[in-house]
Amino acid sequence: MTGISKINRGNEIRTKGRSMGRERSGVTVCTSSPAADTPASATAEPNRFLRAAHFSGRVILLLAGLAVMALGIDVVVATGLGNSPISSVPYVVAAATPTLTLGTAMLLWQCVLVGIQIALLRRDFRLVDLLQLPLSVFFGLCIDGWLLLLGDALHVNGYGVSIGLLLVGIILLALGITLTVISRTVMNCGEAVVKALCTKTSIRFGTMKVLFDCTCVGLSVLASLVLLGTVVGVREGTVLCAVFTGIVVNGFTGIYDALKASVKKPVATPVIVQETLEPERL
Repeated sequence: MTGISKINRGNEIRTKGRSMGRERSGVTVCTSSPAADTPASATAEPNRFLRAAHFSGRVILLLAGLAVMALGIDVVVATGLGNSPISSVPYVVAAATPTLTLGTAMLLWQCVLVGIQIALLRRDFRLVDLLQLPLSVFFGLCIDGWLLLLGDALHVNGYGVSIGLLLVGIILLALGITLTVISRTVMNCGEAVVKALCTKTSIRFGTMKVLFDCTCVGLSVLASLVLLGTVVGVREGTVLCAVFTGIVVNGFTGIYDALKASVKKPVATPVIVQETLEPERL
């Protein structure tokens, strides 16, 4: 019995010496992992639920952005200082074609914008982006809904009040655009064209938005002169919207990026120092 106990004691000392050598050399031996013992089915279900909840939140953010944009357009139109840039071209077309309503002209304009995206992106154009067309219907319903809901509240008197209300409309437009962009789902047709142009040119979204809106205003003036012989639907409010909406969008996206960076800022983890016991002397 004495010989067997000595052999066991020697084995324990050798095992302890090898483990302490691994600790000093920085080698870690993992005997078991809690994650390995967890069944895959137990973690898959919560992950699916979280992904579904995340996607639902993004869709709600998109619809909220479209509703805010529609409110901004109604506020701009109520000032009597011109239409928003995105609606200026279909407004002229509808005015020159008595059988064409503004809603129908807007839908045709949205189809043109989708065609521009396909021409720019080609293979990079996603089929899911065709959902922009039914979203345009929702967008039009929001415009009509805000008009019915607010009614006479949007009627203003005085040029100064109109300018102040115009600034509110620009802020609402920019906020709605920002919400649709950060939702990272399907964007409105106008903003989707701007994003496609940014992809090809590496220009900031807000800057490209200014260029796109100014182009829309220029096209509406040209179409108005050709089709009607005079400028219709374009005034100082349209120009101000074209110039400042993109700038305000840059401001909102900058605030969002700063908040996102602050949330994702890494937190320093405390370093735990473990003392290593000296091997027992034999």
